[in-house]
Amino acid sequence: MDTNETKVYIALLIAAVILGIFLIFFIVTIIRHQQKNQALQKEKINAEIRTLEKERTRIASDLHDDLGPVLSAVKLLINNVDLDSEEDKLSLAKATQYIDSILAQLRTISNNLMPQALIHKGLVVALEEFISELSIEPTEGIHLYRIIQEVIRNAEKHANASEMNISMHANDGKLVLVIKDNGKGFDTKDPETLHRGLGLKNILSRVDTLKGNMYLESGPRKGTEYTIEIPRTQLS
Repeated sequence: MDTNETKVYIALLIAAVILGIFLIFFIVTIIRHQQKNQALQKEKINAEIRTLEKERTRIASDLHDDLGPVLSAVKLLINNVDLDSEEDKLSLAKATQYIDSILAQLRTISNNLMPQALIHKGLVVALEEFISELSIEPTEGIHLYRIIQEVIRNAEKHANASEMNISMHANDGKLVLVIKDNGKGFDTKDPETLHRGLGLKNILSRVDTLKGNMYLESGPRKGTEYTIEIPRTQLS
């Protein structure tokens, strides 16, 4: 290789190195920009959630602490009214029933917005009280409680999750339980991973006992989402 070829080779090598540095810098800049956007988006979502929960807590507190006692006082005054007419007594009794119905609805709305047990007694008691209100047999209630407990333990022990969302609602004659975490996740198609998952087996066993279905979505660094559907006829 003569001198000119050597110079050209060196120039090309230097140009390639410079181009490589620019490419690396460009890629790193894009990655950092995406990470920054993701962090901002996550913070925005968390801020919206905090605002929503704060507003729910305020409304629930107003209903529970202010309006409820007022209606209870009105009911007490009505019950203390002494009437001679049987017709008036019947009207008064109906009014009392209406107030009882309103109070029950207020408690339900307040609890749906922000369960008082969750605020004062913690998650476990709140879940126990929620399940107890489903008019289900104790055995079925235990299964539901243990399913939630097992999922939380799995997320804490194996997934290194820092956040978890739990929701439960009725839909088309089914009780739908959705539990999602932001942990490291796992490959749901890996037989060995599923075989080692004793906690997952326990969950599936309890879901099967309740004649329900479970849908699992997960992946490496994608978190895990459990969707469990239980027929309401099985819980009545």
